[in-house]
Amino acid sequence: MKTVMEKIDPLPDHLQLRRFAVGQQVEFRGKRYTIARRTTLASGEPAVILQGEKEQFVVGASQFFADLANK
Repeated sequence: MKTVMEKIDPLPDHLQLRRFAVGQQVEFRGKRYTIARRTTLASGEPAVILQGEKEQFVVGASQFFADLANK
């Protein structure tokens, strides 16, 4: 018996994050950060890792896009 693997389509947020290159500067919550990496959280949500002068943190794509929309 053959097992057919189902193709998993990327989430729209994954596709939208492609326009943000690693190393690109962005403004998030009023501060400038560099995108260190695009990634996926354990929940499956797309995310970015933002690097500041003294901090580095992960932001889910929905939160990241919501902040960009408020500008």
